[in-house]
Amino acid sequence: MPTSVLLAGIFFLAAACSGPSPRPPAPDLVDLAVVDATIQLDLRYATTDNFTGVAVYPVARCLLRRDAADRLARVQRRLRAEGLGLLVWDCYRPLSVQERFWTLVPDERYVARPERRDGHPLAGSKHNRGAAVDVTLVDAAGKKLAMPTGFDDFSERAHRGASAVPPVARANAARLESAMTAEGFEPLATEWWHFDAPGWQAYQLLDVPLE
Repeated sequence: MPTSVLLAGIFFLAAACSGPSPRPPAPDLVDLAVVDATIQLDLRYATTDNFTGVAVYPVARCLLRRDAADRLARVQRRLRAEGLGLLVWDCYRPLSVQERFWTLVPDERYVARPERRDGHPLAGSKHNRGAAVDVTLVDAAGKKLAMPTGFDDFSERAHRGASAVPPVARANAARLESAMTAEGFEPLATEWWHFDAPGWQAYQLLDVPLE
């Protein structure tokens, strides 16, 4: 073998060994619009129509862990058979956004306290794991049904089982909860719209961009 060819091979191997290490596999986040395009989206944090008054998401995109997205699609099929459907307000949320929320509402009844250690996520919301959704019901025409409160209402009227709620709104919230829990979702006591996917503990906290 010519010396020049041998040297070229040595240089190639050295470059390969000293190059950047492979990137870790991406989290199994999927786009809900791809999984089930019939689910309506109104991603409030990509607009100014939210409790912060500013758009905190750069894009209106609902990402979820694959299992959570598949379960939500099954809820949608169940509801569509009854002339109803889902409208989603929030899905995966980067931890950096959670930190911004905490500065505005430092109340663990409504906002999970975010924590980092050496720059790495240590604690946060199930939304930061891609394993939580904020949803409501719509009719066959896409009109929102009456519910106990609006989205992100930080009052006790938003709690499940609140007494000062019209009967129709209470019944609609119960119908939503029934459909979600039938597919394993776990309701949050203080927010009628919030549901956690089963097994959320197994998913890591994330701060990857929505883009």
